[in-house]
Amino acid sequence: MKTRLIVNADDFGLCEPISRGIVHAWRHGIVTATSVVTVGAYFDQGIDLLKDTTLDAGIHLTWIGGEKPLTGAIRGLVDRDGRFNQKYRDIVAAVLAGRFDRDALRVELTAQVARLLDAGFKPSHLDAHQHLHLLPGIQDMIIDIALEFEIPCIRQPKSRRLAPVNLAVAWLQTGMARKLKRHNLNAPCFVGFDASGHCDQGALDRLLPGLKPGVNELMVHPGFDASHFYDWQFRWADEIKALSSDRTRYFLAKHNIELTDFKTCYAA
Repeated sequence: MKTRLIVNADDFGLCEPISRGIVHAWRHGIVTATSVVTVGAYFDQGIDLLKDTTLDAGIHLTWIGGEKPLTGAIRGLVDRDGRFNQKYRDIVAAVLAGRFDRDALRVELTAQVARLLDAGFKPSHLDAHQHLHLLPGIQDMIIDIALEFEIPCIRQPKSRRLAPVNLAVAWLQTGMARKLKRHNLNAPCFVGFDASGHCDQGALDRLLPGLKPGVNELMVHPGFDASHFYDWQFRWADEIKALSSDRTRYFLAKHNIELTDFKTCYAA
């Protein structure tokens, strides 16, 4: 079986440096797809930029990080200014305890997908900011949204580390995978979780030899420097450099790894 690789860049639409960096990594590198944040501050401007590419667009559902919901404040998930809470532990605690307005979140996430559709892009894949779609109580909502909008593929992040958070992700992913199978939804073999925000040349050199026969998704975060927007300690520019390097292209060619995208592999 041939080894195929989707290189999926997260966070398009969040801000200009990230969005332009993703396009740069497509134009000069191996990025083939992007996950779009429709609540991002640069979404409206970024859509025109995205239309000038062949990037395969999916939805990056967002209910954390300081962006403002499209549909108004959501009890349990927003701060005093009506923006999504920026603290991961607070969001997770609210969801696990059921201390949030589930119906309002469903309306919001549906609106986020609809906004991408209204901009002229039918999402080929679905994932979520900080992988929150894996949380218990959220998984079924995400699957329902994917089925409603005929989105054939949902990200299934995996980690090889044994830290508690990574083990929790693995446990949640296993349960989600069973649900996807029941609903005939797809998920390529996922790589890149442990290199998130730091997928430089060294990380790529370690990740690419581990690709499996079949379809793989490599999650990346290329961008121009966005540290004045987000204090994430991400190495956006290093990712652009690695994704655009002759070394990376040589490895793919030498091992006959085919670049592809979601819409090619998982036509709805």
